[in-house]
Amino acid sequence: MDETLTKLGSYVASKESRLACAAAVILAELAPPDRELTQQLGQALEHADALCRPFIIEALGRIGTADAAAALVPLIKAEGPAGEEALRAIAHTGSAALKPLLSLLGKVPAALLERIAECAARTGEPTAFSSLLDALIGADIATCQALRNGLRTAMSSFDAKNKERLQKQLERAFQNKALLKHELALIALIKIAGDLGDISLQPYLLDRIGPEHPPRLRRVALLALSRLHFSGEQRAAMAPRLLPLMSERDVGNLAEPAFEALRHATLGSEHQAALRKLLGSPSSRIREFVMQTLAMQGTSRTLHELVGCLDSPERSVREEALSALSRSPAAAGALVERLLALEGGDRATETARALAPQAAHAPRKQLEALAAQYVQLAGSQPAKKSSSPDEIQKITEKRRAIASAFRSANSPALVEAAAVRAKQYRKEGEPERAYELLKSVNGMNGWNDEHRVDMALAGLSQGPKDLARSARSNDQNLRILEEILLSGRKSAKEIAKQAESDPAIDRKGLYYLGFHFVERMQAEREFGQLLLEHLSSSSGRTDEGRQAKEKLVIEGLSEMRGGKAGILEERAKVLMSASEMVAVEEPPVVVKKAVRKVKLAALKKKKKK
Repeated sequence: MDETLTKLGSYVASKESRLACAAAVILAELAPPDRELTQQLGQALEHADALCRPFIIEALGRIGTADAAAALVPLIKAEGPAGEEALRAIAHTGSAALKPLLSLLGKVPAALLERIAECAARTGEPTAFSSLLDALIGADIATCQALRNGLRTAMSSFDAKNKERLQKQLERAFQNKALLKHELALIALIKIAGDLGDISLQPYLLDRIGPEHPPRLRRVALLALSRLHFSGEQRAAMAPRLLPLMSERDVGNLAEPAFEALRHATLGSEHQAALRKLLGSPSSRIREFVMQTLAMQGTSRTLHELVGCLDSPERSVREEALSALSRSPAAAGALVERLLALEGGDRATETARALAPQAAHAPRKQLEALAAQYVQLAGSQPAKKSSSPDEIQKITEKRRAIASAFRSANSPALVEAAAVRAKQYRKEGEPERAYELLKSVNGMNGWNDEHRVDMALAGLSQGPKDLARSARSNDQNLRILEEILLSGRKSAKEIAKQAESDPAIDRKGLYYLGFHFVERMQAEREFGQLLLEHLSSSSGRTDEGRQAKEKLVIEGLSEMRGGKAGILEERAKVLMSASEMVAVEEPPVVVKKAVRKVKLAALKKKKKK
């Protein structure tokens, strides 16, 4: 030891705390591997005060020799704050600390043993691993847990080389008869193997899941298998051993641990028979796993068995089956068949909920059959006035279930079927039923302006057709037609032709439409003019035809030969509502002129007489 180090060592032993702390800090930075200095620091540590002790401990840890580690061991044995600091410092010494640390095995309480095991294991030395595993022999449960926890914490920083060293030591330990005879030690060893996750340890774990071993040991081995780093195919290779265990009555010790070991396996069709036997398992987790596996395999038999689970009296079983079926595209067809067969109620709602995520995969023919049933139910509901409330409720729920399925399927089949049936209703003189049917599919996939016009016309055919402006402003059917005309998606001629050919719209309905729209502008006014012109030409002798001609004249869209405009303008005034009449404080100039003409004509007649 040179003169500088000698002085620094003497300063550390000084009673002047500040000087001692400063010297210890300098030595920690220099970290000289000097044996005499290490002894000097160890002696100073015995008499150091609470202020200086942490700096001396840090210096010994930085020096990192075997002598420095040995100097820290007494502090570790003593526990307390200084013991914690000594443990942190000794962790920096690496392999040099191994021998003094291993000397503490069996001599310290379990709480401290866990930290010591961690520090020793972090060295990555085979000697550390073998010593820690040998310490399990004959140990009590607290010691076994401490050693396992220390190793598990240390594994988080292991590289591939250290993991390989530990794996080899575990294989050696599994052949140690003295260790295997002690159940607590064997359980700890199995848990450590599971923590490491190396698949080469699989045979040692599989050997402990047989019926010749106690349930507790079998459970630990199964859980350790679940933590091994298998691929899905590798895990599936254990299925012949694990699937029978999943049907055991001892759910806690065998069935569910076996499920954990097999949960991420990629199971094939060869396992279907064994999986179907587990559909009645008392464990909800196992049932859910089995149902989802069978649903993903998607064979006809398994899907129908899963659909059959939807009739289970247990709600949990139904929910698990619904969850499994909703994840399988192949289940769409089976779910549609079930929905077609159900009368309604909660079962129909549950089936539709399971179908929703996969409805887009349902065959077109099945969707068409479902749409036909919806239309049939929609038509039967108003007809069955004598039906009981329960029957009506079932029909309503069934219709809602089918509609929700179509919203998810994005198929136009329902709208197409409803549109065809609505036209038939209008031809049969039942516009109300046509309107309700179209309204129920409003906005679904396939819904377009032609259907919107049909719905508006069906609604107008049964409306009051009040010409008062206040009444017309609240007519939603007129709003629909206005929006379409303003958007330009359909021309005025197209909508006029559709309205004129609609069997549900009579002359009064056409006049109502023409009267309203001819007062508006651009395409809307053109639409109203087309309707009124159609009425005046095809039904000129009827009241509606004459009124259509008069309205065209009033709006300046037609001229009336030999007619008296004043009379027509008076008629226009009569057609106004009472509220509109009150709102007009002074009659328009046109009306004043018309009144004046009528008075002059009356005076001329009197003079002639």
